Amino acid sequence: MFRISILASLTLLALYAGSLSAQVYSWTDENGNRVFSDQPHPDADSIDLGPINTIEPPPPSAMEWQNDRDRSSASGQQKQTGYKRLAITSPGNDEAVRANDGSLSLTVETDPPLSGNHLLRAEVDGKPAGEPVPGNGNVSHQLQIQELDRGSHAITAVVVNARGDVIQRSKPLQIHIQRTSLNQPGRNSANQAPRAPAAPRAPNVPAPGGN
Repeated sequence: MFRISILASLTLLALYAGSLSAQVYSWTDENGNRVFSDQPHPDADSIDLGPINTIEPPPPSAMEWQNDRDRSSASGQQKQTGYKRLAITSPGNDEAVRANDGSLSLTVETDPPLSGNHLLRAEVDGKPAGEPVPGNGNVSHQLQIQELDRGSHAITAVVVNARGDVIQRSKPLQIHIQRTSLNQPGRNSANQAPRAPAAPRAPNVPAPGGN
């Protein structure tokens, strides 16, 4: 059995109210103090605590709901930054391309269509090449690469955002560029076709111009 002052009685009653089966007794001691206890006493009266009041938690505020929706929306946008399909469809992988001037045209497809907030560019052997093109709502895009050297190159299509951060890369293709060499006989420039050698003159036939 324990005794407490009247000042702490309300706190004790609140604690006892947490249990439906708790029984509280009260009496006045020899000093005139009101005593509460969970143990019976010859002069004690039983106190009926009555029904326990419950308080429902307040509903979330409109701002909290808006913040949760914004976080959910941001998470959804983050998941949608990638493309289900990003591929170079032309030329084909391991294809030999004749490009005497070193220019190459790429056809790139995206699914879904390229976003207006994204740019599509090409990379040759891991380095940016050509001018990037912005998204225009189409699934097919054209990229132009200039001044490619003869030989084999790894070509990749890359999607970047407005800050230049890489969003996604396509699977690289191996392309073999064929250019006419300047070392070929009768060739003066990269775009000039080689000349056929002059036919031999027949014996005893004077050369044109009297030579």
